[in-house]
Amino acid sequence: MIHPMWAPRVLWFPFYAGAEIVKTSLQVMWDIVTPGSSATPAFVEVPVRCRTDFEFTLLANLISLTPGTVTVAVRRDPATLWVHGLYVTDRASFQQEIHAMEDRVLAATRPAGPPESVPAEGERN
Repeated sequence: MIHPMWAPRVLWFPFYAGAEIVKTSLQVMWDIVTPGSSATPAFVEVPVRCRTDFEFTLLANLISLTPGTVTVAVRRDPATLWVHGLYVTDRASFQQEIHAMEDRVLAATRPAGPPESVPAEGERN
């Protein structure tokens, strides 16, 4: 059965993606126009709950479209993305930002919505 809130989540997703792109564009622009650099680049391994090619592709593209981040690699088993971030001060908080994006992607692609939690290291398939 299709969840009644699925259609609003699908319709809201482009607005969310656009807002993320604008927000991070302003952050990168500010770093460019101000003296010095606040960049703290890092590669971060992020466990994800995506299961289908469509979910992986949508999440990886949303990350790469967002200025300051790019998806470098994807692994299916266990489901993991490697992401390069330009402003990574704390790996855990960076992973939480990617998981927030993933929540929106899964809410739009799965009628029942995203799973409740991110799998722990030992629980990933």
